[in-house]
Amino acid sequence: MIVTGTVTNVCCESTARDAMMLDYKVHFVADANAARTDDEHNATLCNRVLWFADVRTSGELLALVNEGAADRGAAAVGAESI
Repeated sequence: MIVTGTVTNVCCESTARDAMMLDYKVHFVADANAARTDDEHNATLCNRVLWFADVRTSGELLALVNEGAADRGAAAVGAESI
């Protein structure tokens, strides 16, 4: 699950926590969430990385998604030759 939105330390944190409890792999996008203050935002990111989610930037997450898509494409090509 990819979590973005407002407010980092309320709604977004609750979503990430619930998703983790339901055994979802959670990616919390640091630069696509916002809080009232930077301190609130950064404290929540610190808690997420320690307990509930992988914290990544949007660029890091896009690279991860593209890498996975490339891997699936290569696997599909390999399966065709069997």
